Amino acid sequence: MLDHRVECGIVPRVAFEVSQRERRLQRIQLSRHQDLELFHGSGVNCLSLDPIDGRYLLSGGADGGLCIHDLYSDLGKTKRTCKAICKLSKHEAHIFSVSSVHWYPCDTGLFTSSGMDGTLRIWDTNALQQVDLVRLSDLIFCHHVEVAQPNLLAVGFKKPWVVLADMRTGKACQQLRGHAASALAVRWNPHTPNLLASGSRDGSVILWDVRSARTCLATLQGHKGGTTAMTFLPDGLQLLTMGRDGRVKLWDVAKCTLSRAHSGLACCMSPMQMSATQEVALLPSGHCLLFMNLVRKQPLQALSGAHFGQANCVLICGDTLEAFSGANDRTILWWTSCVDREQALDAYQEGMPDSWSDEGEPF
Repeated sequence: MLDHRVECGIVPRVAFEVSQRERRLQRIQLSRHQDLELFHGSGVNCLSLDPIDGRYLLSGGADGGLCIHDLYSDLGKTKRTCKAICKLSKHEAHIFSVSSVHWYPCDTGLFTSSGMDGTLRIWDTNALQQVDLVRLSDLIFCHHVEVAQPNLLAVGFKKPWVVLADMRTGKACQQLRGHAASALAVRWNPHTPNLLASGSRDGSVILWDVRSARTCLATLQGHKGGTTAMTFLPDGLQLLTMGRDGRVKLWDVAKCTLSRAHSGLACCMSPMQMSATQEVALLPSGHCLLFMNLVRKQPLQALSGAHFGQANCVLICGDTLEAFSGANDRTILWWTSCVDREQALDAYQEGMPDSWSDEGEPF
């Protein structure tokens, strides 16, 4: 019904935008003409795209290394490989596996990383040097930077509580106690300042107001065996969680109730990184990515094209509707929703005349 109304031009602007974004993302596929230079010596654990230009892709590896790819490099070529412009080996970054990486929300001059060496590091991008260090006593599984207060970081580690750290002082400033086991996932709400969600090895999902003296706002019965990944939808009204029980759940944040649940994910014991727009979500599952439609109630679908190792992380760019995924096969794959562009590039490379471009190349 909505598709017919869209064709007739009688739908509101917002509904039209959602419809078109959903239509494009439904067609997302592995790009045949764009990839990224290989850097990591072992698996890719985490990804972060700079929030200013959407140009610099930060990644952390299981070998402790960090890398930044310039997604704008080699523009104008039909087949391009984006260069790794900043490289930090395990001898320069983390001693053990990197668990989380995040850009500073306000500019690309700083980024943060945390790892299994028990450290959270703050880096100067231009100098490619560490400017501060938060040292905890145990393995760090995850961290996240608050958008409203960029100096505040939430850290999940081996102890059964979440630590808040101040980037200005480089020290832990608060503990949030409520879990019975390690915190494997933490996420700040993108629209409500001071609202934090955390998921634990005990399976629970807890919502916190970090200003409140109360223990927590709500405790949700998340996943049997542990909650391994979570992300808020861009509007901040819904929370998506994934667990070791092979299920993904969508929660209404205001009502603290379960809206939807799907099963069929490959069970993974380690923390993961998933990603969502307002319309769809991409979930790492085994060697492949699963597509979840958040507008329509449809079964999970596996995307064609896969990694040769366990997929660990995925990231969707909401502006370009492209995605990136990292896995234990050491690669970062580039996924695109511009199917027409891919087909035009295929035609150009086969020597066929191109009907939509007057230039020598379809760029």
